[in-house]
Amino acid sequence: MKNELRDFVHQIDTMNTIGGGAATTTVNIDKHVDNITITIKAPTLNSESFNIFLQGNKLIVYSVLNNNDVLAEEESEARKAARHMIPLFNKVFDIPSIVDREQIDAVYEEGMLRVIMPFNGDPSKMDVKRIDIRQY
Repeated sequence: MKNELRDFVHQIDTMNTIGGGAATTTVNIDKHVDNITITIKAPTLNSESFNIFLQGNKLIVYSVLNNNDVLAEEESEARKAARHMIPLFNKVFDIPSIVDREQIDAVYEEGMLRVIMPFNGDPSKMDVKRIDIRQY
């Protein structure tokens, strides 16, 4: 009975979060002289909720709600993770070729995640090269 009650309470908490307990995540992309800044506002999430990955020329940002702390200690880690990770935000951004991938930085402050993608040179001085089309 104790486990069923705990599961029921967690289900109510989860439905409250999905049904309006979490604020909407907003995204702004700003191009500056020396970088592109992606600002993600999610006031109800903390920095540990976000994950950021680089894959090729893609920047993947997602957040999950993870309430493992409400579970009993005797439950396995796999069961905790499977039962209590609720996806809240997922976005894939294209990384322009003028961005220095090695210098991408992320900062979280007061409900806002900023991903700063510095340019590897002056974008106004990027060479334009015409590609000729061959015929067979």
